[in-house]
Amino acid sequence: MRRISIAASLLLLFAQSATSAGPEDSITLFREALRQDLMGGPTGARLAFDTYRRAAEGGLPEAQFNVAIMLDSGRGVSPDVAQAATWYARAASHGIRRAAYNLGQLYEAGQGVPQNVDLARAWFKASDLPAARARLNAIRSGAAKAATLSAPTLIAPSNSELIGSGANSVELVWTARQEPEDTHFFVELRALVPSGAREIYSGFVDISSLDVPLSGIKGAFAWRVFAVARRGGRYAASDWSYLRTATN
Repeated sequence: MRRISIAASLLLLFAQSATSAGPEDSITLFREALRQDLMGGPTGARLAFDTYRRAAEGGLPEAQFNVAIMLDSGRGVSPDVAQAATWYARAASHGIRRAAYNLGQLYEAGQGVPQNVDLARAWFKASDLPAARARLNAIRSGAAKAATLSAPTLIAPSNSELIGSGANSVELVWTARQEPEDTHFFVELRALVPSGAREIYSGFVDISSLDVPLSGIKGAFAWRVFAVARRGGRYAASDWSYLRTATN
């Protein structure tokens, strides 16, 4: 399957450049990465990848998508489809439709993520691009189904990860195997405060990433994801994973 190329990603340019910049000014970094990318050749690609990544880590969705594209194709960096899938998911959590489409293709093929046609369909629907609608009509179940529900695997942030003090939200990313029945996900994020735990977010989603506002809270957080059968209420829960924000 042919995913969208880096050239196509450049069409994003500054269409969504109102995204909040991180401490290093992610938009400025993104512009510099585009300049390096347009230099061409291996050197330009390597420089561009490093700069895109700095912008991506600052939370700029367009940069996250370009990092995913380069990891997926192996341009400017050694190919790593699993890491590409994570960056696609982070970008898609902000509504980057090309990222959602590419991630759907990875789930359909089982490249870098478990093969899961239900998640492939969910990401194609989230993308709503013409190519994604065509894939929805053509997709076929091919993944082996487990006998029982299995818990989602939490990917990002990694357990005990420190995220920047300027973060206004957190991008939660997980993967899941093909389940034996129709399921969706229930996501919980809690702030760990002196009085116990304060709920920041809880709710059902069909896709496998979510950008959750932190409501100005700093400190420690815990999150987990349930795979929940749509009928009968059966579920399998991940362990809690922890993250924290810098307080200054």
